[in-house]
Amino acid sequence: MKSHIKAYGLLPYFVSKNDVKILLCKSVSSKDKWGCLKGVKIKNESPYICAQRETFEECGIYIHTELFEDYFEQINFEKDIGIWTINIENIDNYEKYFINNTLKSNYLSWENSSVKFFSIDELPPLKSKQKKLIKEIKDFLKSKIQFH
Repeated sequence: MKSHIKAYGLLPYFVSKNDVKILLCKSVSSKDKWGCLKGVKIKNESPYICAQRETFEECGIYIHTELFEDYFEQINFEKDIGIWTINIENIDNYEKYFINNTLKSNYLSWENSSVKFFSIDELPPLKSKQKKLIKEIKDFLKSKIQFH
């Protein structure tokens, strides 16, 4: 029996006034659908290391696993997706990677056509296999800022 595919990644965010912005990517094969920075786990790799590696591969930002925050998971027929949130403001000099909330092209992976921050109130069209997951994270982050 074929084993179930597991993918892990990170959803960087930051709080700006009364808004939360999340980092999403659009793959080169997608016309208009956006999703999380993530990828498939290599055989003996831990979920944490997979998320760290995939994030670095897709946007050039190395994020220490001790900075990972809350974990969310969506079980799908073909591939399960696990995502940790990470406050990007905990990364030293994270601003150097972005211009106008968009990842600079020299950090962009060949896999993605764009990586950028979106307000959780104005999200672009999402990949269908991540809609539920991103909604759950969005609702969690919204409630989190209401108590700050």
